This record gives sequence, C-alpha cells and structure tokens, in this order.
Amino acid sequence: MNLDPQQKEAVETSSPNALVLSGAGSGKTRVLVERIAWLIEHRKVSPYEILCLTFTRKAAGEMKARLEDRIGRKAHGVTMGTIHAVALGFLKRFGEFAGLRGKNLTVYSEWESDYLLREVAIDLGIYKGKAWKIPKKDVARMFNLYYQEGTVSEETDPAYALFRDFNARCRENNALTYGGLLVAFRDLLVPIRGYLNFKHILIDEVQDIDLLQWVIINRIKAFCGVSIFAVGDIDQSIFEWRGACPGYLVEHQAEFDIHRLESNYRSRPAIVKAANNLIAHNKDRIPTTMEARRNGKRTLETWTESDSARTAYILQTWLGLSSSKVTDVGVLARNHFLLDKLAEELDALGLPVARIGKTAALTNSPEFRKFHAFLKLLINPFDNFSFLLIRDLLGLSRREYNKIRLNATRTGVSDFHQWILGDPILHPIKVNFFESPGSLGHAALAIKYISTGALPFDGPGWAFDVDECFRFVMAWLVDNPSGTIEGYLDWLATYDIQDEIRDQEDEGKIKLMTIHAAKGLEWPVVIVAGCNEGLLPSKQAIATGEIEQERRLMYVAMTRARDELILAIRPERKEGPRGSVYENPRSRFVEEMKG
Repeated sequence: MNLDPQQKEAVETSSPNALVLSGAGSGKTRVLVERIAWLIEHRKVSPYEILCLTFTRKAAGEMKARLEDRIGRKAHGVTMGTIHAVALGFLKRFGEFAGLRGKNLTVYSEWESDYLLREVAIDLGIYKGKAWKIPKKDVARMFNLYYQEGTVSEETDPAYALFRDFNARCRENNALTYGGLLVAFRDLLVPIRGYLNFKHILIDEVQDIDLLQWVIINRIKAFCGVSIFAVGDIDQSIFEWRGACPGYLVEHQAEFDIHRLESNYRSRPAIVKAANNLIAHNKDRIPTTMEARRNGKRTLETWTESDSARTAYILQTWLGLSSSKVTDVGVLARNHFLLDKLAEELDALGLPVARIGKTAALTNSPEFRKFHAFLKLLINPFDNFSFLLIRDLLGLSRREYNKIRLNATRTGVSDFHQWILGDPILHPIKVNFFESPGSLGHAALAIKYISTGALPFDGPGWAFDVDECFRFVMAWLVDNPSGTIEGYLDWLATYDIQDEIRDQEDEGKIKLMTIHAAKGLEWPVVIVAGCNEGLLPSKQAIATGEIEQERRLMYVAMTRARDELILAIRPERKEGPRGSVYENPRSRFVEEMKG
C-alpha cells in the first residue's frame, strides 16, 4: 500500500511504546495492517508472536481480510480479535489453570447475568417481589468496579455477600459473565505466563479500553517484554459510560512516542473544518488537527423544525432531488426512542429502513435465552442456570426441581446430570434431543419443535415462540456452513451490535442506529437527528457537566460522513396541552461548528 509520510513514519517506528493519534478518516486500519506486514517482512517477526486487539469483531474481520490480501497465508498465524474474544480463547484452552472446565465453559449474557443475580438475591433474602433491600445502584457500582477495574470491594460492603455468592454460582455452573471474562483472563495470565510467546501487541481504538484492559496489556508486556503499538483518537472516545478511560492516555502520554495521522481521506473539506471547529472546544485531549485531502463544494446543511415526521418527509424529497440513493444514507441519533419514531415515519412513506438494534434486543429476550439454554447444556452439562431456565419447559414443577437440586448436591453432580440420570421415565426430550443432538442445524430444529409444546406433557408457560431465534441461528449457519454448536456459542458470547450491521448492510436500506453503534462506520450521506439541547448534549450530561464526552459523540457522528452531512434540528419551541410551552434550543454544538 502507498503510505503518506506520517503513516510511513508510524509503521516503521522502532519505538517499544508507540501511540499513533489517528484522526477520523486518516487510514488507521491501513496503518495497522502495514505495521503487521512490516514486522513480518522487515523485522522477521513470526506471525505467532503478534497479538492485535480490535474494538469490534467487524473491525477484526475487515483487518484480517486486508492482512490476508497483503501477506497471504501468514496472516492466519496472527492472533487477532476483540480482547473478550481473545480472553475466551485462552480460557477455553487453559481454563483448568483457573479452576474452570475450559472446553465446557459457558458465557452469560447481560440478561442471563441479571436473571441469575436476582435468583441469588432471593436466596439471600436481598430481593423479594420486585424490591431490593439494598440499593440497586450499590450492587451495580460493585459489579462495575469489578468488571472495569478488576477491583473487589471490602467485605463490609452491603452488597459483598451478593457479589460473593453470585460469583460462586457462576463457578459452580462452569460459567463466566461477559465482564467476568476479562477478570478471569487477567488472573489466568500468571499461571500460563510460560505459554505466552507474544512479542508485539497492536491495539485498535485504544481510547476506548478500560483500566482492567490496560492491566491485562501491561501484564502481558511485563511477562513477555512486548512492544506496544497503540492506535486511536482521544477525540473519538465515546464509551466512558462503559468504563473507557481516555484520560489514561493523557496522563501516561510521556511513556509513549507519539505519532500523528492528521490527513483526512474520508470527508469533504466543509465537514472536516466543522469537525475541527467543534472538537477544539474540548480541553481534555492531546491536540490534533485534521486536514482534508479531498476536494469538494460546501456539503454541510441544517434542516430546521425537523421532528421525526418532517425529517422523514424532507429526506424523501431530498432523495428525489439528489443523486444519492437510500443505500448511501446513515441516520444517527443519541437515543433509541428518536430512531424508533423516525423508523415508523420512514416506513409509512415507503422508504426501506434497517433499524440497527432490533436484533440486539432479540438476543436479550427470554425466548432467545431459553432457546439457547438447550444448546448450552449440550456443551456444558454443568450449567445449572441453563437448566433452571428450561425447568418449566421440561414439565418440572418447583417441587420436582428442588428435589433434583437437593439430590444433585448430595451426589456431587450437576442438576442437569441428576435429571438425566435420576428420572426413571423415558423423557421425550432426553431421548430425542439431549442424547442425540447432532449438528447445530439439527439441534436448532429440534428446539423449534420442542417449543411448540407438541409433547405428551404440559408445564406452566410451556409453548413459546422461537421463530426469530431459529432464524438467527440459521443465518449464522449460512455464513458458517460447517459451524458447530460450540463454535456458534463462542461467537454468540462476544456478539455485538455491529455483527447485526454486517447482516443488513447489503439489503439496500437506509441505516438507522445510535451514534455509539456507528463507531468505525461511514456513509456518503449522514443525517444527525435531534441536534437540540437535551438530546445532544443529553439532559443528564448538561446537569452533570459532562459536555466534553457529548461533544466527542457529536464529533464521531459528523466524521462518519464522506460527502454530505445534514444536521436535523427538532422544533426549538413547541406548544403543548393547556397552553404549556416546551423549549428545546438547537444544540450548542451547531454553533461551535462554525468556529
């Protein structure tokens, strides 16, 4: 690949700690690919000595494809993926060192984790009905501290007993939560240090990693003496609510040799200028200034008085008058509610819409999780929680279930094993599913049949609709025709919203998604909806003074646009019932873009 001088300098650096500040559209993926190729071809580094961490699975897939085009089969030797996916791989391989049955490991989703947490809280008398006896915010604080920093609170903390018993239940089930993957990986690194052979770690979107991930990276560095090549942009850090700590880079910048990529090859000059003007208002940053490398006329406009209905109407008219197609357009907003309303209006006008986030909601539904509990028990028969989820579907009363639990404890086996071994009756699901599961497709079809309730017993809440769940599994099989149940569940364990985007990006529709979901993506035309105070920036950010994070969010939204950027401003003054008046001034960011 042809590299500009800044890119070439970064790729060929000999620094053991390099931080590449990569502005939007500056070719960071190209730089990462070329850095790996340069290490292999010029420094004679083995591909097996390279670890590349990406923020999303979609980014990893794109980078793998580009690297294979660049260096061929050697690309297969590079360890590449999200840090959660890498952690899962190591835990399945070396889980015994962490007291886990690696091959049989289950990963719980957010929905499953919350469900199990309530079950444990009920056992402890902390949760009854729908009320918590200790503030739920204290419980959330403890778990967030554990998952984002790897820190365990003091035993005197009111939520400590719940935290302790919840983690014990996970271990009993040979399971980890999504957040717990990284804590377990951090601890695993000590006993397996002799098996680690990495010499170079490359990090994509480094501004969005949290303190625990920095601990893991620095621990590998200490054990292996690796060099760090971190690429990112503090101005695009938008995940602080999830634990990201861009301030780490600001505080530790002296530890890195800093390179800057300031040429923007993506956006037209008007967009680049407006984005520079906006982000210059932030103080907590390492300054960089993008320079537009594309030519073009003025391509930034505002649509005023644009509520959801008017935005949809203007967009329809605009598409009729311009040369742009629906596939060129990405509509971004701060929250899901606004996008849902806009999707309804666009659909009413007959415009094809892909509402990104709908499938992510499916994956956290009770139907989806019960469907997958069957699959998880095929891989991990120690997973007592998955057995609990399908108890009613097996026709087991609460009394029968408690008897199974008691006998399992006495005999030292899992609840599932006790049910399989202890029931003298030939249970149809035992015979037709658990004893002969077959392939993933066969198992999914069997669960679909089971869900109809067409078996000779009747349990509470027996029949449930799993058509969407079944289609989700089969869509994965289309992309992975030789995929196994274990492979599918490993993929699902680190599923994120951009996996959904991949499935819909070629369907010829206008894409609607939150700004957070759009990170790393781009379109010829971007419409930012809801450019009003209270929406972007949000009311909460205004109240707490967290405006810099919101400004970064707007910056990310703007820099997704290649050719056209449209700011849709909702009515700034609206009369409500009984003479009430609602004031929603245009976002301060609209004025800041003007410089």
